[in-house]
Amino acid sequence: MSDHNDLHTHTRETHVERHGSGGTGVLAFIVGGLVVAVGVLGFVFWSGGSPEGSGGNAAESAAESAASSAETAAESAGNAAESAGDAAESAAEGATGEE
Repeated sequence: MSDHNDLHTHTRETHVERHGSGGTGVLAFIVGGLVVAVGVLGFVFWSGGSPEGSGGNAAESAAESAASSAETAAESAGNAAESAGDAAESAAEGATGEE
């Protein structure tokens, strides 16, 4: 006969760590670029772009500044997206053991 007082207990613990995908960094960079562009436009139109009576160069200057800021933000967002893709690829290789 078997002894019912002899119990075998097994405990299994599983820990799962999740890491962010990096998408929030790209979004923050784009939003930051837009904030800078709005700040430059606000400065040019309301306070110090060109003195009174100097002509209509304020609008042209603001447009050039906004275009430059948008171009810089787009380039930075592209670089951040590329970095995020490289990081995801590296993580996938590490998880599968491939190189």
